[in-house]
Amino acid sequence: MNEQENETMRAYFNGFDSKKNGVLDFSEFSALVKDIGFNLDHARLQEGFNKIDTDHNNLIDFAEFMAWWGENK
Repeated sequence: MNEQENETMRAYFNGFDSKKNGVLDFSEFSALVKDIGFNLDHARLQEGFNKIDTDHNNLIDFAEFMAWWGENK
């Protein structure tokens, strides 16, 4: 991924970081998933969140998000 693509993804991620703390909590992640066009039930959302949250701190940071995004490109 080039620098411009990285900046675009950072801006997208930050757009859902409503608390402006550099991470996405479950509700922010849910909004992002809905914006992408997925309509998942709570269990499926939680499953996806847990998979992306590799350090298991109940937050998704940008590095975790990008690792997931790169897997699913």
